[in-house]
This record gives sequence, C-alpha cells and structure tokens, in this order.
Amino acid sequence: MSNQVFNPDDWNAAPAEKVPQALSPSVAASSNLSSILAVVDAVEASGIDITSTYDDWLSIAFALVSELGEDGRYIFHRLSRFNPHYEYEETDRQYSHCLNDGSREITLGTLFHIAQTYGVHWESPTLRGGAEGWGVKGAHSPKKSSSQLQFEDGEDLRMSKAVKIDTFSQNVREQLPDILKRIVADAVSDVDADLLILGSLTVFSACLPKVYGIYDRREVFSNLFLYVTARASAGKGRLSLCRHLAAPIHRELKEKYRQSMEQYKQDLRQYNQNKKNGDMEEPEQPPFLTLFIPANSTATVVYQTLAQNDGVGLLFETEGDTLANAFNSDLGNYSDGFRKAFHHEMISYLRKKDREYVEILKPKFSAILSGTPEQVFNLIPSAENGLFSRFIFYVMPMEIVWRDMFDENETTADEVFKEIGEDFYKFHKMLSEPIIHFKLTAGQRQRFHDFFTMTQVEYANIFGDDIIASVRRLGLILFRFALILTVLRQMDESTFPLPVVNVEGKKPESILECADADFATALAMIKVLLQHTASVFQTLPRHEFRKPNGHRNTNDRRQAFYAALPDTFDRAAYLQTAASLGVTEKTAERYISELCKSGLLAHPAIDNYQKQTQ
Repeated sequence: MSNQVFNPDDWNAAPAEKVPQALSPSVAASSNLSSILAVVDAVEASGIDITSTYDDWLSIAFALVSELGEDGRYIFHRLSRFNPHYEYEETDRQYSHCLNDGSREITLGTLFHIAQTYGVHWESPTLRGGAEGWGVKGAHSPKKSSSQLQFEDGEDLRMSKAVKIDTFSQNVREQLPDILKRIVADAVSDVDADLLILGSLTVFSACLPKVYGIYDRREVFSNLFLYVTARASAGKGRLSLCRHLAAPIHRELKEKYRQSMEQYKQDLRQYNQNKKNGDMEEPEQPPFLTLFIPANSTATVVYQTLAQNDGVGLLFETEGDTLANAFNSDLGNYSDGFRKAFHHEMISYLRKKDREYVEILKPKFSAILSGTPEQVFNLIPSAENGLFSRFIFYVMPMEIVWRDMFDENETTADEVFKEIGEDFYKFHKMLSEPIIHFKLTAGQRQRFHDFFTMTQVEYANIFGDDIIASVRRLGLILFRFALILTVLRQMDESTFPLPVVNVEGKKPESILECADADFATALAMIKVLLQHTASVFQTLPRHEFRKPNGHRNTNDRRQAFYAALPDTFDRAAYLQTAASLGVTEKTAERYISELCKSGLLAHPAIDNYQKQTQ
C-alpha cells in the first residue's frame, strides 16, 4: 500500500456505485453472511488492523471473493481501512485483481483464521432482514458490545466453528504408501494426520543412509529437520508416537553395543593378565552404537556419537528449549555442526583423549523438535539465523474441540505404532545393500523447476529477500520427501532386491525412479509448508545486531516493549508503557497487533490483553 494515511473523509466520499444498496440474492441467502458481518463488527469495534502484512491482506481479498464475489468489495474496504497506509483506490484495485484472477482456492475459513491470529474475538449475531450491518454510503455497522450481541441457536461462533490453518493430509491420503496410510488411520483430525506424516517421514529420514540422490550436482541423502510449534495442549505431544517407528533399529544397535562391550571387557581382562608377556595388543573399546541422540548433550558427545555411528543419528526432543539451552551453553553449542549436517558437510573436532583429530565426512543427521512459539525464538533468535531455513516448520492451531477420551478400541496408539515400527524394521534390513540411487523423471524435474521459479519470485515480493533461503531449502526438502516416499512404496510392491547396475569406477548400485504419485504428494506438502514457514518467519526478528548509530532496531524495540508489559493490561496501560520507552502511540498499536498475531499475546475481550505464558 502507499504511504497515504487513511482519512475518514475519503471513506465517506467513496463512489456511490461502489457502495452496495442491496445484496445479490445468492449472497443475501448465504448461511455464512452473518458470520462475516460479525467479524467485520468485531474488527471495527476493536480497531484492530488485520491487514498489516501484504500476505494477509491478499488472502482476505481472495477469501471474500470466494464467498461473496463482487459483493465482498465493500467488506474488503471496511476491513482494510484500519491499516495506517489505507488508500481507497489501491484497495479497490487489489480487490478487482483478485476478482478477475478466478482463483477460489482460498476459502472463508482463512478470513476467520487471520482475524483470530490478530486477537479479534466475535460472536455470531442474528441479523434481521439478512442484510443489517451491511452498510450504506457513509454509514457503518453499529458497534455492539458482547452483551448486546445476539446468538444463533445460543452458540458462540468460536465454539461452533473451529477455524483451521491449511493442511495437506486430506489431499494426499489416498496416494500415500501403505505404511503411511496405516499411520494416518490413527489420526484424530487433518492437523493430527499432518503431524504424524511429517513426524514419520523425519524418523524414516534417519534410517535410509544407503539411499542417495543428486541435487544441485551434490550427493544428498534423506535427512530432515522438523520443528512443530503450537501452544500448550494443542496436541503436539502426539508427535512422540513416531519415535516407536525407529525404536527396533535403536534397540538392535544397543544390543550390538552391549555384546561388543561384553567381549571387550573379556578381552581387556585377558590382556591385563598377560600383558607382561608382551605377546598381546591392548583391545580397542568398541564404538558406542545408537540411533537416538539426546539434545541435552555437549558438542563433543554429539560429534563423537555421530562419528561412531558412521555419521547417522536422530535427535528427537519434544521440548525445543532443551536444544536451545544446549546451544546457549559453552560446551553444548553444536549449532554450527547442526547447520553443516543439513547439507552433509564435513564436521571435524579434536578429541581430548589422545588429541585425536576426527572428521565426520558426510553426516546423515535428522532432528525432530516441538515447542511453543516462544521456544522457537529461544532456539532461532532471528529469521536470518541459518538454522531457520533448514527446518520444516509446522504451526498447529489450537482447536477448541473436545474428543471422546474413551474409545471402545482397546488397542492403544503406542501399540499401533510399535507394530508399524516392527514392520519397518524388517523392511529396513533389506536396505543394507546395495546402495540405491534415487532419481526424478524428466517431467518431474521440469515441474519442480517451474514451481520454484514462480514461488521464489512470489515469496520474495511478499516477504522480502530474507525468506529466499527458506524457499530454496524447501526445494531440497521436497526432493527428500519424494525420496523417502518412493522408498517406502517399495514395501507395498515387494520389489526388493532391486536390479544392480555396475558403473565403472563406482560401487554397484540400484536405480530407483520416483513414482508420479510420490512426487505429487511431496509437492502438495511443500505448497502448504511454505505457508507455515512464512507464518513463523513473520514472527521472528530480521536482525540480531544493533544499528551503527547505537539505536536499537525495530525488533529490539518490540521485544523491550513486550518485556515491559504487565501480564494483563488494557490499551491505557500499554500506551503508558510505550511512552516510558519512547515508543509512539501508532507504533505501540502495531506492536500489539504483531504480538497478538505471533501468539505471544491473547486478546480475550475488547480492551483486554494477556501475555501467553506456557
């Protein structure tokens, strides 16, 4: 939008032909109209700007076009006018562009979700005549308090409509490999299915060290980093079920290590008894074998463990702060190695014992983390931090739905996942030899190139250059998704062992070509995950440094403002806090809007805000 500040006179002077005098019959009969107008009333009553980012502004336009068509234009103006840079002509032009685009992919649920993320709360009023509150030229809907609002069938819209963010599982369920179909069969919602698919793929990504592909002329493996972020009690704990999928492999490694240690102790006793004879070499302690690596470890322990396991490891931690605390300690900061491992770059370290220099040539390391929005910031303090672009982010909404806790099915979810884990373990045994070379088809490579060529430009225009690293690494993540899905599909088709190809100068290997269904699944997932990445991206500061003149940058000021706020406060209190910090009233209002959207503040009622402590 332009820098012209909204002027009420401009609004009242809107061209008469742009202000609807009556609704079209189809819109007047819409069952969603009262809900839309309730949101508009709540926005106007609170004065909250829900269009502070271009992406949200555009999504609101598309949502209104999808539901109301031309009749949504006036609503779009009413929702846009609280932006400090509102301009009538530009807003009108944007709506016309969305109307002519023809896209109907963004639905009304997006409008409700965006309003909720900014802290707007509303009730669903009964609208007499079906169009009351629509507005005529120069007149807006009456502002009603919560006590004045009437309910439809006594229900609060927030309880009757659980607004969800975009999910992908409902679009890919039918084409998943059978093992993933079994996993999502245990899901309790589309969001839960997304969570289980992502968690499972990340666990499997740590178990396929013999499968590789060529991406950007480099050898890459399947390893993924996943961060699921949600408020407390949103359901992210279900992610821990995925640990069972790799547990049999982990147990096998532990058992091998136990047996090796027993043999080592026997050999060591024998050596100590006979070392005076000088005819025995001291036995070497066996490597510590494991798949799971605790996050709460020193950098040396993590690197030693990876080195002793041929660079393979899985960090599975349900509290993101555990890793953040390790990174913030002098001995536990292995964030550099974390970033290198994503691209299988060499990690080197010096062992204190014997001062031995150790190189992990191609680490094959995967990670699963979960935590609250604030815990993301503790681990990744800036969107420019290299860790951010290496993670798959999934933002779980808080769904106000009570599930039946007493299912008649006596089989626990843990038992289901343990059984699936045992089946994967049997399949995993078949993947030890030979090496498998994964490839996309020519058609898939072209679709891949076309999609990211367009997406990179689109996201750069909306969010700026800082998000480009995430978009580009999501390209590599798509390739890895496709690799894992294609390997898992071999369980269904019983094609092992694959034919072996002998290439001069290389070890014998098998060729595995990506199935079209698996490429389509990977692409559908990435389209949604781009949105989740952008959602987290907008909540993080862009810089971790101070400006040369010594003044704090915008994000430093916002953090200081947030820290100074009391746990519960109203507008007068936050303006008083702002004044004490030298923050202008307009800037304070913007900070409050951004903090509500990020989840750090709740807005349970008009002129009432609460810090979200997890």
